[in-house]
Amino acid sequence: MKNAIKKLLFGASIAVGINATATTPAHAVSFSFNNLSEIKTYTGGSNGVFIANDTVAATVALTDGDASSNVELWYSTENPASNVGFTATEGNYSATISSVTASDWSYFGSQWLSDLLSIYTPFQSVWNGFSDNTKSLVTSYFPLLGMGDPNIGSFQFGQDGGIELKLVGHLDVKTKLSTLISTSLTEKWDEMKAQFPTVTGLPTLSQVNGLISQLQTQLSLATTPVAVKKQLSSKIDQLTKLKDLLSLQATVNAYQGEIAASEIAKVVTGDKIYYAYSFSPTTSGITAADDGVSYSAIYTWNTPGYQPKVPSVYSQSVPEPSLVLGLLGFIGFSGMFAAQRKLEKYKPS
Repeated sequence: MKNAIKKLLFGASIAVGINATATTPAHAVSFSFNNLSEIKTYTGGSNGVFIANDTVAATVALTDGDASSNVELWYSTENPASNVGFTATEGNYSATISSVTASDWSYFGSQWLSDLLSIYTPFQSVWNGFSDNTKSLVTSYFPLLGMGDPNIGSFQFGQDGGIELKLVGHLDVKTKLSTLISTSLTEKWDEMKAQFPTVTGLPTLSQVNGLISQLQTQLSLATTPVAVKKQLSSKIDQLTKLKDLLSLQATVNAYQGEIAASEIAKVVTGDKIYYAYSFSPTTSGITAADDGVSYSAIYTWNTPGYQPKVPSVYSQSVPEPSLVLGLLGFIGFSGMFAAQRKLEKYKPS
């Protein structure tokens, strides 16, 4: 009798345990997209295809476990004019991921630069040697780097609503950076070349240093009129910016190794705003089908303190309540039947 009761209680405890698991919700992540005309999906691998304006394809790319399949936010240009992206929801958790605009750079640009220079230290000394005017000029170029239209390879919530993103991008952005500097140098020289009619074409670093030296000599002469000194000072400032850009170009071109930097996504979750980026890539093993160059790297970004989900309730199938109740009734009935048989066995005749 005692053993039968123990079996009954044990069976009931199993059923209660299963019932507790069944009442724990297993939420799926849902996605909603804003400005779908600026959303484009790549289906993954080196032979993938591009699908525009398709929420189903985008949702699959964000959740299929293949980081090379991705969703590009604001695909028409590399310089987004607005924050375009998606909102992910899972139970009580919600997060909005979007492209990055020029106004966003004013909030996080200094931190991004600090992180960049801490990793690529040869550029730190060059940056420290820039004039304040040049630093402001270079900072104004940040939105033109083409990093504000991120390709999101995957999105997932962790424990307590934490977020992990995988950003698909280039393994080496040195060529892109060098091109931007060259363009900036040409634009800067076009603005000022009329002041230096004797110089033909974009001057070299040595020529610019020579021009600055000549102007400084004239500026120091006591016989130079005040009005002329102001003009000379203005020319020196312009040439100094040009010199700094030429120094930056020389440093980038001479740098041995890859310059890895991800694209950047704006992340809004709860009452916090983050800017997701990384300088630590892993090789993707693929390149995009259209250009054979992009998508060569995967960058992983997490919110602070991110913890992945424990694969328990979320990865197990949840029993139906009717099944649990039936199992509980069956175990209870079986236990009672066994106890009755025990009683009958030992009942005096």
